[in-house]
Amino acid sequence: MNPQLRDDIIGRLKDHHKGVVSKRYLNKIECPSCHQREAFTSTETPWVVKCGRMNNCGESHHVKDLFPELFETWTERYAPKDDAERQKNPTAVADGYLRDGRGFDLMRIRGWYTQEYYHDHHINQGTTTVRFPLPNGHWERLLDKPQRFGKQKARIIGNYKGLAWVPTIYSIKDLAEAKEIWVCEGIFDAIALMHVGIMAVSNLSSGNYIDQLLEQIRKEVPAGVKLPMLVWAQDGDRAGRKATLKHRDRAEASGWTCEAAQIPLINGRRHDWNDLLQLERLTDKDIKKYRYYGDLLLAKTPAEKALLMYNHREKREFWFEFSGKLWWWKLDMDAYDRELKSLDASGVDQLDADQRELVLKNAGLLSCVCSAVPTPLYFQRNEVTDESTYYFRIEMPDESIQKHAFLPKQLTSASEFKNRLLGIKNAWWIGSGKQLDRIMQDQMMGLRTVETIDYIGYTKEHGVYVFTDVAIKDGKVIPINEEDFYQFGKLSLKTLAGSPEIQINTHANEYNPHWASQVAQAFGSAGVVTTAWWLGSLFAEQIRQKHKSFPFFELVGEANAGKSTLIEFLWKACGRFEYEGFDPSKATKVGRYRAFEQVSNLPVVLIEADRDSGDKNKAGQFDWDELKTAFNGRAIRSMGMKTTSNETREPLFRGAIMISQNAQVEASEPILSRITHITVTRETQTAQTKVAAEWLETIPMESVSFFLLQATRAEQQLMEVFDSASRHYEKYLFQMDEIRMYRIAKNHGMLMALVDCLGEKGLGLLPEPIIAEARKFVVLMAMERQSALNADHPMVTEFWEAYDYIEGTGDISKPKLNHYGPEAKQISVNLKEFERWCGEFKLRTPDMRTLKHLLRTSKNRKFIDSNRSVRSKITEHEKTVKCWVFDKD
Repeated sequence: MNPQLRDDIIGRLKDHHKGVVSKRYLNKIECPSCHQREAFTSTETPWVVKCGRMNNCGESHHVKDLFPELFETWTERYAPKDDAERQKNPTAVADGYLRDGRGFDLMRIRGWYTQEYYHDHHINQGTTTVRFPLPNGHWERLLDKPQRFGKQKARIIGNYKGLAWVPTIYSIKDLAEAKEIWVCEGIFDAIALMHVGIMAVSNLSSGNYIDQLLEQIRKEVPAGVKLPMLVWAQDGDRAGRKATLKHRDRAEASGWTCEAAQIPLINGRRHDWNDLLQLERLTDKDIKKYRYYGDLLLAKTPAEKALLMYNHREKREFWFEFSGKLWWWKLDMDAYDRELKSLDASGVDQLDADQRELVLKNAGLLSCVCSAVPTPLYFQRNEVTDESTYYFRIEMPDESIQKHAFLPKQLTSASEFKNRLLGIKNAWWIGSGKQLDRIMQDQMMGLRTVETIDYIGYTKEHGVYVFTDVAIKDGKVIPINEEDFYQFGKLSLKTLAGSPEIQINTHANEYNPHWASQVAQAFGSAGVVTTAWWLGSLFAEQIRQKHKSFPFFELVGEANAGKSTLIEFLWKACGRFEYEGFDPSKATKVGRYRAFEQVSNLPVVLIEADRDSGDKNKAGQFDWDELKTAFNGRAIRSMGMKTTSNETREPLFRGAIMISQNAQVEASEPILSRITHITVTRETQTAQTKVAAEWLETIPMESVSFFLLQATRAEQQLMEVFDSASRHYEKYLFQMDEIRMYRIAKNHGMLMALVDCLGEKGLGLLPEPIIAEARKFVVLMAMERQSALNADHPMVTEFWEAYDYIEGTGDISKPKLNHYGPEAKQISVNLKEFERWCGEFKLRTPDMRTLKHLLRTSKNRKFIDSNRSVRSKITEHEKTVKCWVFDKD
């Protein structure tokens, strides 16, 4: 065993599984199955971690499954250091892979393979390979990080139809003289079986029927001598099982005797024969078990399968699946006794094998209890909402598969279970409640638990980005598995969110990184800064965790200025097609909240949210103040839990807010100070910008969606750039005379740091001159935001314009609105009277509820008090009037 690999494995077991070295063993390892510290392994050859709780667990785990990252860089670990060593051992890397990665005895297979190199010109990357010759070409396994090459982990060159890979030590004559020949899919599987004395060949893929090899063997068998038995040992997945039945039928039709061997699920996972060799599960007892499962697969009728199962375990009643249906077999004891009496036997031990089978066949009661095969895959639970379901795979007789969640109550009642099945597809439960209980109890023994989240994006509790088909953790891309969840070592995780759908092209060779320069060409610095903020939104949770906030972003511009083009393209770069945002004014309050909660580390884009519809009904309008707490990633609503206690749930805001509309947001100072603002116009549009904008509109999503992976995989690098730069820019902005509010300096400092993340220090998407110009643009944005906050809100300005117009009409010595009189240094206004005068002068009357809220922010005429009692200089006898009071100057 490679000493460095051994040290790495022991180090991981000590650090991640709390192992303790004790002489020749590593003890007190936390078992990955039962999580008790009773597992152990050898310190000399720590390949398999075994649990010592034989009665309660007893599971074995190969370290390759626990730490797959240690088994990805074979060339780096095993390549000779100089030419002399390389010439002495030209297969050093392949040797290390086959010995330490596959568990093979190299002395048994020496000379069967060569070490080669494969280079993929599409991604311009290569890897060492181990190559085995085939009759018309070769098969080779890619060794170094094969996930770089997509689904291609191995390559077959040449036509292999009807042929097989045969171990070098076997001739056709040897095969013809054998009692059994096992036919498995993989070359490594055949080698593994050879290690335990089984003669095996590889058909290379489940769909390849080896008729040419079988004909060669037939010719070597002397006339009158029985042909070798074929044991079809294909993989245990659907394709392998289907191929086994197909090959069995074809071989038997040609005169061959066939049996099968199948590997059942182990710890909820499928394994191949090579895995079993490494797990030390190819003993004679194990082989007998696999042959039994093969017999069950080959059974041609439900009754035949039932008898096989009874003979194996002798249980008086049991359930089983056959041809996409669930069946129930029960031994009728009365009929059993009658059959024995008819044969003058007092017990089954007095019968020969044929008589025993006849008795069991006649005394067995067989019935179909379900017209489909429902199989629980795992238990899924949301710790936040305390909601639990069981996730099922429903297999139909036509081989179609549905996957759906079942509530606990739907599994405890035959009628509810029946209704749920019918609601999924035309599947019928025909059995009893007792039979359902028995089947569910058997299937749920040791059922896996999968943690769930109810949104798409980043989960900071696990440090994982979860999207529709892939997840990213620590820079590593994990595809969703066949059971619709993601596995990260001991962590099983899935999202329950059905929207939004984020479809990412994971093939780097199809990625066009020049899109950033097209954005800069089409929209200038405004487009670069918008892209920088968008990049930052992918790390909003991490940024808020360190910096306590993440700025809102406002993209404003006249119609046809390009806002939609830019936003829809940025969504394309994140795997969301033909989407811009949603209009919160058209959504219900609950709908708005759900839109805010369905993503994490992704933008929530609000479009046309601040239209002036003229509707004074505030209940139908969107209030920007609802978003205050979203700035810091806190809850924006509180909901009562469905419990008998006083529990509430306050979902945190995990995304980032972008606002896109034709007019600027009109809101209170606290909201405006949270917003970084950009205005785009048609004035800068030229023929060149039009070409670039059309390029952004027409480029396929598949060519740019890799950006999301590019960014999230570079999380550590980008956050280091951001953390160091943001504080520097924040300090720089706050020292400027034009900027007096710290929040403005902080928000725009973050934006400048995110611009840097697009440049050479970060993703390298844009050159430094464009980055420098964008930073200057952000400085101007900060200055403009400070100026905007120094001014009154537009509705307040409109109020004072109306006030001055009314007061200045007619005899100015007689005030109409100011109850303090013209000589006073303060202004006191009764808003009801103001409303009446606006009507008389045919001025637009503002919404009073909104106006009252905004008048408190009045700056040019500073707000002093509301609802103050004033002795009026306007009314007779100086009657007391309730007024709003402001400074005159």
